Amino acid sequence: MTGAPLDSDFDPQERALLAVDVAWVQWRSEFRQKLAAEGVLERPLRSVFEADMIFSIVAHRALKGRPITLKELATYFGMIATEATVSRHIDDMERDGLVDRRTDESDRRRMFLIPTRRLEGLGHEFQRARLRILREHGFIWSGEHGGA
Repeated sequence: MTGAPLDSDFDPQERALLAVDVAWVQWRSEFRQKLAAEGVLERPLRSVFEADMIFSIVAHRALKGRPITLKELATYFGMIATEATVSRHIDDMERDGLVDRRTDESDRRRMFLIPTRRLEGLGHEFQRARLRILREHGFIWSGEHGGA
């Protein structure tokens, strides 16, 4: 089907958000290919979308001063991925030097997931790309809602 655009009730802002999503998926695919070509990761991530969510959650919690455990992390995924799947992602990320597991000093049975400087470097590249894509589609951060 080509020709006229789909007749839709999406307003311009919603259409821009769709364009942001498509641009992000395209950039993320190219970034994954770059990481593979440069040998940054020992092997490609199992699921780039699950990995991105894990990166974001681990980093966000660490920046807030509340590191997360694997069990807590798995609860974010609900029916999307099992705790075993999340654990395999963490094993891969630890092997690639992206996260460290650290024992909770107050409860030695718990292990916190801590982002490494290497993950932080990749995170900077991610966030710069996301901000560029958002700006290209007219979104501006007001500073009112956020930070870590």
